[in-house]
Amino acid sequence: MDIKKLAIQVLVAMVLFVVISLVIEGDYTQEMILSKGKSALIFGALYGVYVVLRDRFRGKK
Repeated sequence: MDIKKLAIQVLVAMVLFVVISLVIEGDYTQEMILSKGKSALIFGALYGVYVVLRDRFRGKK
């Protein structure tokens, strides 16, 4: 998988994670945004690992 494609997928997933989390919480303060941003970094790292492993072990068709 191309590194650019992976990076874009991870960044989009992180942004969606933050936006959806803020909408569900209903709190838009700076502390909440920073808290969700930190959580999004962890989520993005785990999602990136998942995508790489899925691509590697899925096999070529």
